[in-house]
Amino acid sequence: MATTSVVNVDDARVAYRLHGRGPAVVLVNGTAALDAHWGPVIGELSKNRTVISLDYSGSGDTTDDGSALSLQKLARQVREVVRAAGVDRFDLVGHSLGAAIAIQLAASSADLVRSLIVVAGFSRGAEPRLKLQFELWLDLLRTNRDAFLRMLLLSGLTPAFVSSVGASTIEDMIKGYMPLANWEGITRQVELDLAVDVSEQARSVTSPTLVINCAHDQIVTQTPELAARIPGAMGRQISAGHLAYFEGADEFLSLATEFLRRHDA
Repeated sequence: MATTSVVNVDDARVAYRLHGRGPAVVLVNGTAALDAHWGPVIGELSKNRTVISLDYSGSGDTTDDGSALSLQKLARQVREVVRAAGVDRFDLVGHSLGAAIAIQLAASSADLVRSLIVVAGFSRGAEPRLKLQFELWLDLLRTNRDAFLRMLLLSGLTPAFVSSVGASTIEDMIKGYMPLANWEGITRQVELDLAVDVSEQARSVTSPTLVINCAHDQIVTQTPELAARIPGAMGRQISAGHLAYFEGADEFLSLATEFLRRHDA
């Protein structure tokens, strides 16, 4: 089991973990996510690579001053975690909000990013449907956190998956997450979701890029449009909802490991 370390970045003490040995790959979570949300991905990738996972501001063991979040601030946290881990160049995987952070970092620090994998990413949080959704999330975070988690699972997982695992498993997932949540931090992350705009940064990415769309995503539906903005990006699709690694981990790992192998240097 990986040991958590911390690095000071601006006004935050950012928690991160190292898993395995080999070429470095950095995983950047989406909104409200923790390492557990990667499912088997960390364990499988760490068989042949050094996997660096982190809690950027608003999640997990990271603490900060409670100020508003920005993509620049969170990309800086990722960069400083990698530096603290003693890594010069790395592959970068970002999911959802983490995809926007990864694009921000890849556009501003191309010399560091060997390759980029974007999963369930979006260009603009102000897109009408996303804006409506994120504003609803904020209302629920302020008034009914249990309902927020229920909605996140119902919209983030496919109907077939929810039905197959059953109501008791969903209840266990909600109860298990409740004590781990940094509610104030998640609220700040959703406020950042609304402010995301990586339209220009995406056009500036020069690293080889794989963009993975989740075929049954009911939260983010703009991933193919984002792929079209990144020069030379390869687009692929997996059969999963937005919370991709609960039901599409094997497909993701197949695509990711082949892509990473191709760009090892």
